[in-house]
Amino acid sequence: MSLTSVRAAMALWLVSASAGLAHAGHEQAAALTWTADPWTLLPLVVASLWYALGVWRSAHERGPSGKELSRIAAFAGGIAALVIAFQSPVESLADQLFSAHMVQHMLLIIVAAPLLVWSDPSVFFLRAFPRVTRKRIGRSRLVRYAGRIVRLLMQPVLVWTAFCGGFVFWHVPGVYQLALNNDLLHIAEHLTFLLTSLAFWSIVIPVHGRRRLDCGTTLLFMLTAAVLTDLPGALMVFAPRPLYPDNLATVAAWGLTPLQDQELAGLIMWIPAGAVYVGAAAWLFFAWMREAETRVLASARRVTATLMLIGCASLLLAACSEAQSEQPVPNFDGNAKRGSFLIEKYGCGGCHLIPKVPNAEGNVGPPLMRIGSRIYIAGSLHNSPENMATWIEHPQQIRPGSAMPDLNVSPQDSRDLTAFLYTLK
Repeated sequence: MSLTSVRAAMALWLVSASAGLAHAGHEQAAALTWTADPWTLLPLVVASLWYALGVWRSAHERGPSGKELSRIAAFAGGIAALVIAFQSPVESLADQLFSAHMVQHMLLIIVAAPLLVWSDPSVFFLRAFPRVTRKRIGRSRLVRYAGRIVRLLMQPVLVWTAFCGGFVFWHVPGVYQLALNNDLLHIAEHLTFLLTSLAFWSIVIPVHGRRRLDCGTTLLFMLTAAVLTDLPGALMVFAPRPLYPDNLATVAAWGLTPLQDQELAGLIMWIPAGAVYVGAAAWLFFAWMREAETRVLASARRVTATLMLIGCASLLLAACSEAQSEQPVPNFDGNAKRGSFLIEKYGCGGCHLIPKVPNAEGNVGPPLMRIGSRIYIAGSLHNSPENMATWIEHPQQIRPGSAMPDLNVSPQDSRDLTAFLYTLK
C-alpha cells in the first residue's frame, strides 16, 4: 500500500472514529466533569495572581506597551491550556482513552510551553514586588547563583537532549504504563514534558530579541527535535498491534478498539505538533532571510563607508600635497608656484630637463628630476635650500668656469626658484 493510500485511509478512519466518539460521548457525559485537583490547581492560581499583581503594578508605574499586552495575552493562553489539560474533562477522559492522554501531552508541549515562554513571566513576577525589593532581589547572591545554574542548564545541546530524550523515554510502552499506575511517576512525567518544553521553546523563541543560536542553527535545532519526537507518533500509527493495553477496559465504551485508539493518539501527536513545528520553521526561515539581508546591507554600508573614507583621505592627501608644493621647505620664504613661472622666464628649460615645466627638455645641464632629494648641488655643495638659492644667484662665484651662467637672478627670485625645485622629489 502506498503512503498516499495510508494517509487517505487514516483520514477516513479519523472521520468515522470522531463520529463514534460523538455518539458514545452521550453515554459517558456524566463521567466527563471538571476537576479541582489542588496539586495542579493551586500552583496555577498562585502563578496567575502573582502575574496579575505584576501587571497591575506595571500599569500603575508606566502603563503596559503593545508588546507587553501581547505577552499578557500569551500568559493567559498558556495558563488556560494548562487548566484544560489538568482541570477540564480532558483529565477524566485521559484516564479512559490513550488518545486523550496524548492530547494532554500536546497541550503541554506545543501550546502551553511556547505561550508561556513568549509571555516572559519572570518580568511581571519581578514587577509584582515594590521597587526597593526588586533591587534587593537583583543584588541577591542567591539570585546570581540561580542565574548561573539556569544558564548552565540552558546549553542548547543539553536542552535538545533533555527535550527529545524525555519525550521518547516517557512514551516507551513499559515506562508509560508504569507512570500511569504510579501517581508520583505520572506527576514527574508531566513535569518533565513541561520543563523541557519551556527550555526548548526558550531557545527557539527570542524573548528579549537576543538568540542563543543564530537563525540557521535554531532552525536545525528545532527540525531535528521535531523529526525525533515524531517517531513515537509514527510508531503508534503504523504498529500492527496495541502497544499501550492499559485502557482495554475503558476504550470499548467509546466505540473504539485499542488499536484505533492508539492510531488516533499517533495522529494527534503527528498532525497538531507537525503544524506547530512547520509554522515555527517557516517563521525561523523568514527571520533567517531577514538576518542575512541585514548582514548584506550592513556589509554594503561598511564598504560604502570605507570607500568614502578612502576618497576623503585621498582628497586630504592631495590638499596636503598641494600645500606642501606651495611651501615645500619649512622656514624658507620661497614661493614654489611663482618659481615655476620663473623657470620659463630665465629659460632654465633650454639647458635642463625639468618635470612639471612645459618644453623644458634641454640636455646641456643635468636633468633636475628629484633635485630636491639629492645630496649635493653642482657636485660639491651640500643640498640645502640656502645653498641652492646661493648657487642659482651666483653660480660662477661658487664654481668658476661652470656651464651654469650667471643670469643676474635676484635674491627673491632665487628663493622662489629654489622653493619650486624642492617640490621635485
